[in-house]
Amino acid sequence: MSERAHSPRERTVGQLLLQLCPMIGDRMRVKMEGIGLYKAQGFALLFLSHYEGVPQTEISRSLHLSPASVTNMLQRMERDGWVERRPDPDDQRVSRVYLTNKARALQEEVATTIRELEQEVTCALTAAEQTELQKLLLRVHARLLEHMPAGRHHVFPFAEAGGEES
Repeated sequence: MSERAHSPRERTVGQLLLQLCPMIGDRMRVKMEGIGLYKAQGFALLFLSHYEGVPQTEISRSLHLSPASVTNMLQRMERDGWVERRPDPDDQRVSRVYLTNKARALQEEVATTIRELEQEVTCALTAAEQTELQKLLLRVHARLLEHMPAGRHHVFPFAEAGGEES
């Protein structure tokens, strides 16, 4: 391929996002492994710090992971002492998820790690550019949510970990 074909200026927004998302995911994976978690486990801990005791299905919807993936992840997290699953007292078919003291002790480190990644991702931008990019991405996000199946519209609470939501 020619050098011109590799130029970022020649790529569409969609192509750039498709390249950036895995790059950011890889950085997150490395950072979470540094504190003893898999990438999705860090997001699950952050989510549970805001919504402890939610049904397992809500974690699946909110993190946009399949129910089977969340079941496997929670089994590992339970085995490793990060979470505890308890049956809902009103509906034994529902499993609610709670953080353990071990996970609570790690909450700030997870949030700090996510903030550090946010800084890595945005450090090439001015504060005004970061704000503008966030506004633009939120508009795209909202538009894409309009086309998501019912029940998958939960917005993950990143405000405390990665910056203010608008």
